[in-house]
Amino acid sequence: MTQIPIFYAANDDYAPGLAVSIESLIKSSNPRKQYRVIVLQQGLTPAHAAALQALTTDNVQIDLEPMSDRIRECLADNDNKLFASFFTLTIYYRLFIPEMFPQYDKGIYLDADTVLLHDVADLYDTDVANKLVAASVDPFVSTDAVLAPYAEQAVGVPRLDYVNSGVLVMNLKAMRDRGFADHFLTLLNKYKFKSIAADQDYLNAMAHDEMVKLAPSWNVQERRPKYSANLVHYNLFKKPWHYTDVPYEAEFWNFAEATPFKTELLAKRQAFTQADTDADNARLEKLVANAKAFTAEPGSFRAVNEQVGGVRL
Repeated sequence: MTQIPIFYAANDDYAPGLAVSIESLIKSSNPRKQYRVIVLQQGLTPAHAAALQALTTDNVQIDLEPMSDRIRECLADNDNKLFASFFTLTIYYRLFIPEMFPQYDKGIYLDADTVLLHDVADLYDTDVANKLVAASVDPFVSTDAVLAPYAEQAVGVPRLDYVNSGVLVMNLKAMRDRGFADHFLTLLNKYKFKSIAADQDYLNAMAHDEMVKLAPSWNVQERRPKYSANLVHYNLFKKPWHYTDVPYEAEFWNFAEATPFKTELLAKRQAFTQADTDADNARLEKLVANAKAFTAEPGSFRAVNEQVGGVRL
């Protein structure tokens, strides 16, 4: 039976939240289908690694892959890598999944701060045959008074087309065939665009014409919508292991109960101070300030694409 590949990425600090996401995937899965969870990990402790792998079930396989090793392997014969620091490349890890896993023609990518309320197999069934990727419109960027103009004037996509990269259906074969990673590396090395969202901005700028729009139910953020959520994404700073009164926090803690990490997650919330809240608010303010500044930059994605072309695939 064919396995459905689902990719995550996490460092050790995110391991407890990742465990909750994996547990939600397991609880929502179809027992008659097979799933392979592949975690691109950076610095997991042996204890956390063992606890994550212990979540494995009869139909959900969990594999932990060192992110650095995988990126090195896929760039081994690519001279472009010499022009960017290796640390910089790891920030853009999502864009290298097609090259890191050539055995797969299609896959799902999920951020670790998500919970599934519906079978991810239905997300996997999204038709991306003639496109590169499927994603949902980013509800924060598309409606914010500063970030929406940034999407249009700096990234170069209509505000209601700018997508969030935390939930993706990836046509991995098409991305390899079209030279997606090489194109990204060329842009990164040549232009060094100023960006507020790293690989998310590159994905929007490069693949805008090759996108399938996912229903917003597959990437619900911030508030409960009128429709049923298939997947909840605790995007940006409002993590249920830091804050109370977070939308869908009850669902998060229900899944956490079935993992070895609930005590650790509660301890994280207990230890979260006003200073930490202030730091989150400051980071959000900086993100918005950068967006405002970068919108006016002459060397933006949009400017380069309009003046010399070659940004879009």
